[in-house]
Amino acid sequence: MTREHTGLEQYKEEIYHCFRCGFCRELVLGGAQRICPIREELGFETTYARGRIGVARALLEGKIEYSDPLVERIYTCLGCYNCKAHCPTKVDTPSVVRGQRNEIYRQGLRRFKALDEIDSNIENTKNPYGLGKKMRNQWAEGLDLPRRGELLYFPGCATSYDRPEIAESLVKILRKAGIEVAYLGEEEWCCGIPELWNGNLATAKLLMEENGRRMEAAGAKMILTSCPDCYNVFQKHYPQLLGKQPFRVFHITEFLLNLLNEGRIVFHEEIKKRVTYHDPCRLGREAGIFEPPREILKKIPGIELVEMRRNREHSWCCGGGGVVNLVYPKMSIRIAKGRVQEAVEAEAEMLITCCPLCYRQFYNRAWERGLDLMELVVLAATAMGIETKNLTSPS
Repeated sequence: MTREHTGLEQYKEEIYHCFRCGFCRELVLGGAQRICPIREELGFETTYARGRIGVARALLEGKIEYSDPLVERIYTCLGCYNCKAHCPTKVDTPSVVRGQRNEIYRQGLRRFKALDEIDSNIENTKNPYGLGKKMRNQWAEGLDLPRRGELLYFPGCATSYDRPEIAESLVKILRKAGIEVAYLGEEEWCCGIPELWNGNLATAKLLMEENGRRMEAAGAKMILTSCPDCYNVFQKHYPQLLGKQPFRVFHITEFLLNLLNEGRIVFHEEIKKRVTYHDPCRLGREAGIFEPPREILKKIPGIELVEMRRNREHSWCCGGGGVVNLVYPKMSIRIAKGRVQEAVEAEAEMLITCCPLCYRQFYNRAWERGLDLMELVVLAATAMGIETKNLTSPS
């Protein structure tokens, strides 16, 4: 039985490693560096890692039981991994929270309509939006993508339904480099990340198993992702839950940077913009991919890259992770506004993301502050002079 298959008992080592130092609350780094967005919103001990681990220990030792208020508190965690990144003993609090949520789900204690809708949508349509399978691959119409191949592109639900210009831009960039990718189309299912975080571990495992079977049947040896959540699932949770990892997994930023360094693609269109880059939590703190997006931006003619006050491992979450955007949307939006404010303070003209969820979180907030907002891959396509039916050029 793998670590993710059960509740808190499997996280006993993590729970007892916490010595309550408080570095998960704030770090003094040229001034007080806040660590947990939820703690800054709600202010209670049990809203950041030290308190969350204390609660987990009390549950593990049978000193307390789950209650409705406690369940509500447990579902406030964004899973942004800022606490683990700054913990001296690297206590994996987000994984402990997932263990709690799995126990809550199995005991029938979860009471959130939004998460019940996600479960229902995924059961019926294999995506969290509840949209039809044919809509999933509308972005690929006319591209004649093969269904089999050693390099398979997995755009995921958020890219396919919400930000299709990412997928179209990527495919056209790769074709400029002479690279063809396979694509499962409507046979692709949700990667499983919403179910991992809402506590429905059995369904998450089912989705991963089915996607794995379909990828293997397609002859895939390498998986290319444009969504940090999908990357995270295939790179981390796939081997944890299924005990194997038959594919090499790449995020598009790693892949595109290699193509640029090899001279297989070239930026020749000047884009005169002062831009700042937001590190998605899954791609940055969890996967350690900080520099490839920045190196890509530096290679675009006319781009001036400036950093927000909190960047790389210190980056502030967009507020959308861990299903918090679904359960506590108002708080999620407030956190997104705080991050956009940092881009304004950096005097950037454009905020760059490489995560469709972060993009959604920032969309209206950036517009309100007069900031352009763009996905990195779409910006790269623009710099290559690529035209697509879904492409929105920077103003």
